[in-house]
Parts: sequence; structure tokens; C-alpha cells
Amino acid sequence: MTIWKPGAFAGHTISREIAGVLLSEVKHTRAASVAPHSHEAAYFSLLLEGSYAESATDFAVRYEPYTVVFHAALTEHSDAIEAEGCRMFFVELLSPWSEVLGSMHMPAHLFELDGGAPVWLILRLHREFVFGDAASPLTVESVIFELCEYLSESTGETGHEPLWILRTEELLRARLSTRVDLRAIAAQIGVNPSHLCRTFRRFRHRTLGDYVVGLRMQLVCRKLAETRESLSDIAEQAGFTDQSYMTRIFKRVTGVTPGSYRRLHAPG
Repeated sequence: MTIWKPGAFAGHTISREIAGVLLSEVKHTRAASVAPHSHEAAYFSLLLEGSYAESATDFAVRYEPYTVVFHAALTEHSDAIEAEGCRMFFVELLSPWSEVLGSMHMPAHLFELDGGAPVWLILRLHREFVFGDAASPLTVESVIFELCEYLSESTGETGHEPLWILRTEELLRARLSTRVDLRAIAAQIGVNPSHLCRTFRRFRHRTLGDYVVGLRMQLVCRKLAETRESLSDIAEQAGFTDQSYMTRIFKRVTGVTPGSYRRLHAPG
């Protein structure tokens, strides 16, 4: 099996090292199969455009835009890039972060497919990557510490997760464009609303409300980057009462306005 050094990827790669972290944007322009390999450094990967599948002995995941994965160093896996290609952003934790990683209880993998906190933290790192020489090492360092803390906290729950948690997520995704009725969802899955909210937070490490906001922000990011639809139409599809409210929430979560985000990420 090939072990890739930091900054080594199969696609066209641009990298910048900031605060002991190697930030890389990798672009594939066509379908491709990447043979089993591992990376020397632990890393996060955020998919910005396109889609791809990743598999190993203990997981098989298909990624859509604005989904995140963390892999510990030397995780063996293979990739399948789909026909339209894809664009990814990698955050590799170099040797200056070894002590931090070693002092925390980290999972071997973390998959954030529903707009969790790592998505917005890594997008903040992507903005620093785009800033180039104007990037802030302090910002990069502080975001990495937040990501490491998130990883550590993700290993804390050892109880048995109720099956209805997954059903709750399905219902929330299906009703994203409408008002979320907690009582109706709780009745549908057969638990009381208080137990629903308390147990959801226990196993998902965020409130049900924050989960819905993450899903909506994920949809908004995809629409801004992939379409020319108006902000008002996007707000309606994402379940916001109006464009102004969507803009306030978007800026709170991502740090920029929808218009600024679109200018940075929209196709040419």
C-alpha cells in the first residue's frame, strides 16, 4: 500500500502551509479510481463540488458537497471519483500538532454528512487558504484547536443509540422546506418531545434545532455554489421565512453573507 506524504493527492493540487497545517485544494476534472492508499498525516477533507465515494474495510461512504470526513494518520482507503469530477479541500495536521492529537482521545474516523460544526469551521480555513499571504495563522490555529476538541467530544458517548434517531433525521431532511413541528415528529416516532430533544442532543452532540440549521445551511451553500437561483428562492427552498432572515443566519454560521459566498464559490 502506498503512503502519501502531506500534500500528495491524485488530482491537481494547490497547497499552503499555515500554523503547522497544510491546506490543500484538490481538483479532479473527470472520473477516476484511486487505488488503496493512506496518508501520513491525520486530516480533514471537505467536499466543495461534485461527488465521490470512499471505501475501506470498516466503512463505505458517498460524499456530496459540504460533507466532511476526518481520518487518523495511515487510514487505508480507496476512492472513486464520479463522472463530473470533484473539488476537495484538505486540512492535514503536520508534526507540530502531534502532541495535541496525542493528548486527546480521537476517533479513527469522523463523518459529518449533515451540516455539522466541522463543515463551517473548515470553510473558515478555506477562506484563509484563499486569502493566501494575507491569511491569519492565529485564525488557522484557533480553528484547528476547535476541530480537535470536536473530535475528542465525539468519542464520549458509549451508550446504545435508539433506532428512532435515524428516523428523526430522515423526517427532518424530508421536511426541510417547511416549519419543523417537534410535537408531530415526536408523535410519529412514538416518544415525547422532551425525550426526543434530550436524546438527540446526547447522541448527535448538538441540539435538534442546530441540526436543522446545519442542514439548511448545507443546502444554501450548495445552491449558491451550483446555481444562479435568487436568494429569495433559495431561502424558500431551505425553509426560511424570508431572504433577510436567511442572510442573518448564514452570516452567523459561515462568517460571510450569501452574496460574498456566491462570489467566492460560484462557477465561472
